[in-house]
Amino acid sequence: GFNGLASVAVISPCNAWAAGSFSGPGLDANLIEHWNGTAWKVVPSPGPGTRNFLAGIRALSPDNIWAVGGFISATGERDEILHWNGRAWKAMASPAIGDTDVLRAVRPVSANDIWAVGATQTGTAARRTLILHWNGRAWSRVPSPHPGMGSGLVSVAATSAGNAWAVGTFVSSGGDRTLILHWNGRRWSQVAS
Repeated sequence: GFNGLASVAVISPCNAWAAGSFSGPGLDANLIEHWNGTAWKVVPSPGPGTRNFLAGIRALSPDNIWAVGGFISATGERDEILHWNGRAWKAMASPAIGDTDVLRAVRPVSANDIWAVGATQTGTAARRTLILHWNGRAWSRVPSPHPGMGSGLVSVAATSAGNAWAVGTFVSSGGDRTLILHWNGRRWSQVAS
């Protein structure tokens, strides 16, 4: 069926990871592949729902890698966070925010400071930005601006605990517009673009 990769993380010339999804009859599953310097090999990963996909992957070290995406559950579309501990991929608990929560990107600053971004929606309300933060023990939601008639984030980058950027789009009466948010160590705010 369909096979697609959405993100890649490189640790060294002989250690790289790629994440995405594959599908076949009645199946949509996570796809994680590892490069060992010679060939790519599929690595088993958990898939908590009936339809799973990964959209982002980033590495802190060979035994500390994070992947994010989403899956369909009995209660709606949920965000998905996976962690590689050097031996196996494991699903991590994350807060349920809306009826539909999807993560598109992840960015570690350190082992106790990791950002994940995407979008959330409840019922017929407008889609809103979704930002989660890992403090070394648990994932929690961090408030973020959600301008316009719907907004979402697709990428995040950070250089320190007090400097992170997230980008995406928001819907205005004139159509889709660029959205840039900045973290200053205390809060996320929208920056003109």
